[in-house]
Amino acid sequence: MPAPRRTAVLVALTLTTGLMVALPAGPATASPITGRTETVLETDGRIQVSHVSLTSPLPNANPHPAACDAIGYLRYRDTAGPADPQQADSVVVSQQGTFGNAYNSDSVARNTVRSAIAAGKHLEYWSLARRGNCLNDDTGINAALRARDYRVALNYYYRGTTIDGHRFAGYDAVKNSPFLADLGLERTLRDQYDLMLHELPSQHVRQTKAFCTGISMGGLVTGLFASWDFDGNPATTADAGFNQCAGFAAQDTILPSDPVQLKADPLLGFVSNLLVGTTHQAASAAFRNGTLPRTLAGVPALGPEGFHLQRMAGLAAYLAPEAETDVLSYLPNDPATKLGERILYAPSYTEFVTGLNGLRSFRYTNEALLGTLVDNNSVNIGLFQVSVGALSGGPVRPKTFPLPGQVSEIPIAGGLLSAVAGPSPRVAPLSTRALYTWKNFNEVSGVSFTAPDQEATDIRDLARQLAQGSPIGYWEENFPVKLLADIIFAFGGARDGELANVRYENAARDTTKPTVTLLAGNSSVRHATAIFLPGATTVIPGYTHIDTINAAAVQNDGRPDPSGQLLADFVLASS
Repeated sequence: MPAPRRTAVLVALTLTTGLMVALPAGPATASPITGRTETVLETDGRIQVSHVSLTSPLPNANPHPAACDAIGYLRYRDTAGPADPQQADSVVVSQQGTFGNAYNSDSVARNTVRSAIAAGKHLEYWSLARRGNCLNDDTGINAALRARDYRVALNYYYRGTTIDGHRFAGYDAVKNSPFLADLGLERTLRDQYDLMLHELPSQHVRQTKAFCTGISMGGLVTGLFASWDFDGNPATTADAGFNQCAGFAAQDTILPSDPVQLKADPLLGFVSNLLVGTTHQAASAAFRNGTLPRTLAGVPALGPEGFHLQRMAGLAAYLAPEAETDVLSYLPNDPATKLGERILYAPSYTEFVTGLNGLRSFRYTNEALLGTLVDNNSVNIGLFQVSVGALSGGPVRPKTFPLPGQVSEIPIAGGLLSAVAGPSPRVAPLSTRALYTWKNFNEVSGVSFTAPDQEATDIRDLARQLAQGSPIGYWEENFPVKLLADIIFAFGGARDGELANVRYENAARDTTKPTVTLLAGNSSVRHATAIFLPGATTVIPGYTHIDTINAAAVQNDGRPDPSGQLLADFVLASS
């Protein structure tokens, strides 16, 4: 591929997203984890969900809360299976996408374990929480769940109410913490490596039973994990990331470390490391001194405030789904918040400019508000969409901002154009008097702007997941920009400083180990990354990007969730 073409493709890739099998040359390095606590959260039939917390101190890091000296994950397992994960038939180790926390993969985890049970096998699914989870303030959510009143949380987060002596400090307080500069790619990969070595101490077990996967940005992290040299010694490979996994799965994502093959050309490899590496060092210094923002706090539509609103709407829909919502009345009226609402929900360009007929102009039940915030027939950014049903209870009209869903039908360019706002028709409320309600994903027969085969996620499951507080929630609200920046610089060819151990290029993509790529039919990922995809992929029709991990256990055609079923089939066949 010519160098200019490689550069253009790399830019497109990074804006959209967020080979080897070697014989061990000795044991992998020991895990530094010093303690383990496992707490059972619930049992759903034969599926047990527990939270595993591993003590993992950071003695040389910037000042940080004590909770940040631990890493954790949600463990999903068959209660009829062995308690020791090394005795299970297979273990899936999953990295989350940008802003994703461990509950992000709750549905696909349950569905994968459930499919394995149906096959007579005992599979575990581990949904990893990155260390930045420790910076979430879940005080208000926890108190609201205890009181069974979502307004307890709204008063805490938006009106300054104290709970047990705690007051919400806001997102800028976290944004200004130098500790976030420590939470880049190197820390994320090291935490996964330490966790896997501690929980699965036998390298033989890891190499035959542990399958490394990720959704969205989590797939990019998984690809770089496979390519990482964890002891920094090129002469040994037992410690290499690819030697900790039996195979790799991409959940609506790709698995490279060098997507445009910069390192395949010695000159391009040298120049990219020189130029991009120098820029990476400058950016890392800027994260440390605060010149670059450490989170996206205050950024309209992309900041933690919007993801937190989803959690509040989910909490309200979980506790009082049919009640008329008052969640929006608690929101601030600052320019960034109002602009974010216009970007995500404005029906037309005129209304984007004027602010008329915005999100707050209409009446919703709590469940309808949640659906409006996330549904593929509502929200204006394709990658944020989940297919959870349809708005009901009043008249609707088509949306045209920023593009109508019908652009997906344009020959040749339709796929790429639909990457902006998704391929589905989007609608907005029309009546300011009607109380809008919600039809769940399995109640949409006869709805004019959607169909049963275009809806996959149960809004009640999503509400429950968003309502989770401590120990691990659905979103990592204070997501560190340093992690995303490191990934982009790594893809650009930086192999310096913290990225010097990206050594085994494209080890997950070009491996002879088993791999599978599962793509969502209504996601922009398969169009934006088409030239990077392997020859064999499986497309799940009707799924959005987030449906890949959020889909209901049983779909409208009566089949099990294809995402969980296909992943279970792949893992069990490859173990």
